[in-house]
Amino acid sequence: MVLPRLWESFRFRRAHLALLSCFCTRMLRQVLHRGLRTSFARLGHFIASHPVFFASAPVLISILLGASFSKYQIEESVEHLLAPKHSLAKIERNLVNSLFPVNRSKHRLYSDLQTPGRYGRVIITSFVKANMLDQHHTDLILKLHSAVTRIQVQRSGFNYTFAHICILNNDKSCIVDDIIHVLKELKAARLSNQTNFAITYPITHLKDGREVYNGHQLGGVTVHSKDRVKSAEAIQLTYYLQAINSLNDAVAEKWESNFCDTVELFQKSNRNVTMYPFTSSSLQKDFQKTSRVSEHYLTTSLVLVVTLAMLCCSMQDCVRSKPWLGLLGLLTVTLATLTAAGIINLTGGKYNSTFLGIPFIMLGNYLSFCYYCGFV
Repeated sequence: MVLPRLWESFRFRRAHLALLSCFCTRMLRQVLHRGLRTSFARLGHFIASHPVFFASAPVLISILLGASFSKYQIEESVEHLLAPKHSLAKIERNLVNSLFPVNRSKHRLYSDLQTPGRYGRVIITSFVKANMLDQHHTDLILKLHSAVTRIQVQRSGFNYTFAHICILNNDKSCIVDDIIHVLKELKAARLSNQTNFAITYPITHLKDGREVYNGHQLGGVTVHSKDRVKSAEAIQLTYYLQAINSLNDAVAEKWESNFCDTVELFQKSNRNVTMYPFTSSSLQKDFQKTSRVSEHYLTTSLVLVVTLAMLCCSMQDCVRSKPWLGLLGLLTVTLATLTAAGIINLTGGKYNSTFLGIPFIMLGNYLSFCYYCGFV
């Protein structure tokens, strides 16, 4: 008899506690509801009592913060954008550079370098698959090489050329691709009507007794017997630059830009060949061009978003139709985006082209709200 009574007492107390907990939760909800309702009612009354201030202040703040974009900074480092600070690739690269330092004073293959540094590269080819080793194209490539080595960069009152910023060999001369020496000897042999000089692939023997590797400098190679080159559809030239300090790096960066301009200018005067310049900063420049390339797409997307916002708030009933509500809502989202961007800019944030999609994400979220408002 004792156990059933204890069980009934326990069940009664448990039900009593559950009822008390439910009652307390309901009271708490009512208190919060009344407090929030009263607070928002007072806030709405205060805003309605000062319409001019609350209509103009957000617009002025957005305009002032947006005006900070007159001096905005661009994030130029693609590595900083695509790789985090704790990236294993960065850690491993620093480890390799510390344990296996590259001796840039000696002649090295491009594949031997963990980090190429500053350089300029150009691939010369032809749409008709012409032989780049014939007399006409050989002279053309040597002229291009001469034009590249004459590129000047003015800095601190001094004109820097390739000879001032190139990587030096053991004999204190600039490291130049071995294919240049091969082409010079080929040209000299043709001028003297010598037929004993032959280019072999992938290793060629020069007159000074050196054996040079040209496997990474000749493309589309056709060979005779004994590895003698019959023709090559493409030739690649690479110019390595020093970047040992900030001044040297700035000069090398400007030289890379002038290098691309020189190759493009040379291309315009020689339509029978096609040249593809590439530098260490080409990827960075292509990434920065995203903003200009996407201008037409952004304009079209903006027009479509505005149209959809007005259509979502429109109805057949002219009384309940609210197209201007959708347009004003877009204006609100635009001001919010401009304000946020201004705050980021003032706090030291840098601009990059990946930010272009953020406003459309916000506008797309607002379109769903406009669609809902159209049925309210």
